[in-house]
Amino acid sequence: MENVLIWPKEYPLLIKGLVEQNGAFILDALEAWPACRSTHEDDGVCTTVLPPIFYLAWFTPLEPFEECYFQHICEYDESAQTYISAVKEHYFDNEYTPESLVLMLCQRLEKYANVSAQNEIDTPQSLFSLFFAKRYFTLIEHALNNRSKLSAVDTLALWQEVDFRERLSAYIPGSIADLEHLTELASEKVAKGKDYFTLLTQVSPDVDSVVLLEKALLAHLNKKTAKQMMAMRFIEQGATGTLADEHNKTAFMWAAEKGYVNVVETLLSQQDKKAVDDKGNTALHYAVLSKNESLMVLLLKAGYDFRVRNNEGLSCYRLAVSIKASNLVKCLERDFGIKELSPEGQFDRIKKVHALHALVTLLLPVQLFFFFDETITIKSELTLTLTMIAAVCFFFAATLKRCALYPHIKHPWGLFVLRGFSLVSLVGQLGLAAIVTLAALSSLV
Repeated sequence: MENVLIWPKEYPLLIKGLVEQNGAFILDALEAWPACRSTHEDDGVCTTVLPPIFYLAWFTPLEPFEECYFQHICEYDESAQTYISAVKEHYFDNEYTPESLVLMLCQRLEKYANVSAQNEIDTPQSLFSLFFAKRYFTLIEHALNNRSKLSAVDTLALWQEVDFRERLSAYIPGSIADLEHLTELASEKVAKGKDYFTLLTQVSPDVDSVVLLEKALLAHLNKKTAKQMMAMRFIEQGATGTLADEHNKTAFMWAAEKGYVNVVETLLSQQDKKAVDDKGNTALHYAVLSKNESLMVLLLKAGYDFRVRNNEGLSCYRLAVSIKASNLVKCLERDFGIKELSPEGQFDRIKKVHALHALVTLLLPVQLFFFFDETITIKSELTLTLTMIAAVCFFFAATLKRCALYPHIKHPWGLFVLRGFSLVSLVGQLGLAAIVTLAALSSLV
């Protein structure tokens, strides 16, 4: 449907009256002004006539190529258009801006047609939305000062203009037409992580601000478009980042994943360092996923346990290796002495340790065989050599076992028994070597 705005033939007379401050012209124009309404034609065209103040905001009809809700069509002749253009040029030459010119005319019109009465008329485009689209903030204040009411939708739109918020707050809640509706809309915005919390507290002082702020921070950090500056605004107003989503992932973890160092540093003292989400990840895991070295260091120094493994069995070190974050891996090894083997490396380390223990265990029966074999003449040499080999293997296995890289996982009972047999075997071989050594010394004596 095509929306057409009719510029009444009375408009030039209204302008002439306002410019010349001729009350008779103004009254004649207002009395003859057509009814303000929208009419739907059979050909799919909707024609609209608006209150006079709307036309003053535009001042002259827009060209067809200019973006607007309406297509502007005027009913007055070219001579009237020439007069209005001349008025416009005259005021601009005398250092008027478009906004100051419109403000002057609106102030003169106020004596004959109240702006609040014109604003109350149901129109396809609200007066405040028109003023806002043209950035006429002084006119918005003029309308509010003359008891005009803001709709909930217009209030939310105006609140987006950060530089205008302080001036707008002076009219809240007194100039709001429907506070209940505005409270509902603002609550929805805050719950989605939008910056409407201050507005909400102004229109609804009794709202549960703590819960609302936590929800707002979590919802905001959930978004791909989240911004650290916006998150800090919620934190400054009291959010702690401890609220978790349906997957037990807290707002703090979301901030860590996004690499928001300022947010994490501000909220750090209020967090549970042992908290994990449904994936088993801690905030430290998410700091690693963000590939932010300074953030990871911050959490490690704050006491987060680097040994905690997620559901995939990955510690922060192994996670850094898996995502190929070489800068994080180097930092963990260089600054914190943290290094862990891969699952394959862990298996090889366990296998190597227990292979050495198995060798030590087997060397005792081998030594006994050689010791009691009458055909072997170098028993002493073999005994001492094999005992030395067993001692070296046992010592090497124990060193590998005590190394920080050795995996701290539960082993089968058979491996514990093997290590026990290895110790018994080593003691037996040392005893056998002692006997051989004493026998050799006695023969020398």
